[in-house]
Amino acid sequence: MCKETYGVFPCSDSLVGSIVLIIFYGYLLLRGARLLSDGSELLLEVISPGIIGGLLLPILGALPDALIIVVSGLGGSKEEAAEQVNVGIGTLAGSTIMLLTVAWGGSLLAGRCDLDEKGVAINKKLTKKWSLFGTGVTTDSFTPKGAIIMVGTVLLYAIIQVPAFAGTDDHISTLAGCIVCLVTLAAYCIFQVAYPELQKRKMERARHRQWRHDAVRAMQRHVKPLGSMLTEKGEINDEVVQQLFTSFDTDNSGEIDTDEMKGLLLGISLSTSESNSLQETVNYYMKTFDSDNSGAINYEEFRKHLITWIAEKQKRHEELERKRRKEAVKRDSAAQPEAPQGAAPQQGQAGPQTNITVDPLLSDHSEETTSDEEDEAEDEAEDEKKEEDKEKMTTKKLVTKAVLMLLAGTIVCAVFSDPMVDAVSNFSKASHIPAFYVAFVVTPYASNASELVSSLIFASRKHKKNISLTFSQVYGAATMNNTLCLGLFLLVMHIRMLPWTYSSEVITTVAATAAVGALGYFKQTFATFWAIPVLLIYPLSIVMVWGLDRAGLK
Repeated sequence: MCKETYGVFPCSDSLVGSIVLIIFYGYLLLRGARLLSDGSELLLEVISPGIIGGLLLPILGALPDALIIVVSGLGGSKEEAAEQVNVGIGTLAGSTIMLLTVAWGGSLLAGRCDLDEKGVAINKKLTKKWSLFGTGVTTDSFTPKGAIIMVGTVLLYAIIQVPAFAGTDDHISTLAGCIVCLVTLAAYCIFQVAYPELQKRKMERARHRQWRHDAVRAMQRHVKPLGSMLTEKGEINDEVVQQLFTSFDTDNSGEIDTDEMKGLLLGISLSTSESNSLQETVNYYMKTFDSDNSGAINYEEFRKHLITWIAEKQKRHEELERKRRKEAVKRDSAAQPEAPQGAAPQQGQAGPQTNITVDPLLSDHSEETTSDEEDEAEDEAEDEKKEEDKEKMTTKKLVTKAVLMLLAGTIVCAVFSDPMVDAVSNFSKASHIPAFYVAFVVTPYASNASELVSSLIFASRKHKKNISLTFSQVYGAATMNNTLCLGLFLLVMHIRMLPWTYSSEVITTVAATAAVGALGYFKQTFATFWAIPVLLIYPLSIVMVWGLDRAGLK
């Protein structure tokens, strides 16, 4: 008979019952992981990005895996610990390899764009959808550094594996490995605090997006007497845009230089915040518009980028409208009394509105000025409300909310890690499948699902910055597994005086990490083809562990 975890949580010896419990506890671990992620990101509003990104986010991201590893070996007798610790090593190896294959390869497929004649990905352009070599992604120069750091951390496995091969494992190596892993973890966190490039790029990207939206809104206000920058069909209104361009080309040269760009920003009353100067904003707009790096912006460059900015703003507007309407439908449904079954709708009652209200840029200003002003006022009021909410949330309320989310996520992961380990172990017994393989396949998706899904969504935006951040996050997550999670696993092994019999798992993890890390270090552009061998590493890793075990490697 199985034993209820903590004497409260249900258990099952049957195959079906174990599957149900794995799904149930896995879902709860996923919710805990999301609470940890959301809470830590919320703290970015008030605490240094270096501290949050370099210290808190990596540790909390690895916390679900770490807790599963710890509880897998600390409970029960030494014999029970020796059996359940297979769940811990399965979680460690499976989590690392899953992130480096499914998350990496999936992000490449989701973020692929057309490659130009130089083999560099063209942002947000995908016309050769089925081409394995004509499409791909390009990362920035910082991303390979994360890959080589990750590869360097797999050397930590040698501290325990070399004595195991030599037959001199006396439990001192597990303690030494634990200490070195945790020291390496501290060094990595210090590095991330000192050089928080990933967090800087996130904030920079969000700030620049807001600048683009502000510029579009300000330009439309400026040309409002002339009409909209878009026609009724949603196409660029060249007559209005040309007049806008000409009004700021003060020397009639056909180009806008840096001084004229500064005049443009002042002319459209585009204010700058205390965090960025007017010159910083001018430099960004010049760099963005000036495609040929000539030092000046011609009309075609101005028109091309303005179209992109307007489309981006319209897309954001539609997303907000859908969210607003969805919330309105929920409020109406909650407010209206439930009609008797079979009753027809009362006359005059309207169903939920599904049409998306058009952005003010798409409307006819000559005939719907009042409607446009209302929409614009609504947008401005919403922006002001967001700023007010942000100011309120940057105080005690924000910190309190973030801490409560982090605390709740930690409690959820801590409480349900042990039942998850028991459920995996019981499933292993009922199915006669070794616990390692069950944990290798199942547990990582519960503890890392939020990271996997967010990586795929982020990469699907098809931009160099997005894919760079995605790959950097994958490399960082694997680095945390090779330091924090491995260190805790070695600590458990030392405390319970368990023999090290995981050579096949170590070799497989090191091989997969080295392969993906080397690829990430030596290349910045990856053709879509590379997703195939990287994704194949995942099932091949399971086969490799099985083969090495069959060969008698322990």
